[in-house]
Amino acid sequence: MEMVEMLTNFLKLVSGSKVFRQSHLSLFTAILLSHSHTAPKNPFRVSRRELMKNSAIRSYATYHKCMVDLIENGVLEYEPSYHPKLASRIRLLDFAKKL
Repeated sequence: MEMVEMLTNFLKLVSGSKVFRQSHLSLFTAILLSHSHTAPKNPFRVSRRELMKNSAIRSYATYHKCMVDLIENGVLEYEPSYHPKLASRIRLLDFAKKL
């Protein structure tokens, strides 16, 4: 699925939702940006530090809250690495069916 299509579907999903905030959109956009840099493979690896920098999220709590909300709403799968030099793994899901 193309990046523009995924972003459009995400905006449709969050429209009118009380769960999603600006920080969710910012994090999802940072995830899409990282995905586009990996010659779009799915799943792909990305570091928390990079996502927080690109999404302008400064709080670990906000980052984790947004990530949990994205996972629980079927937007992505996330597998943390817990290794300082190995990035975590993210798989973008086809959530367009939920619309």
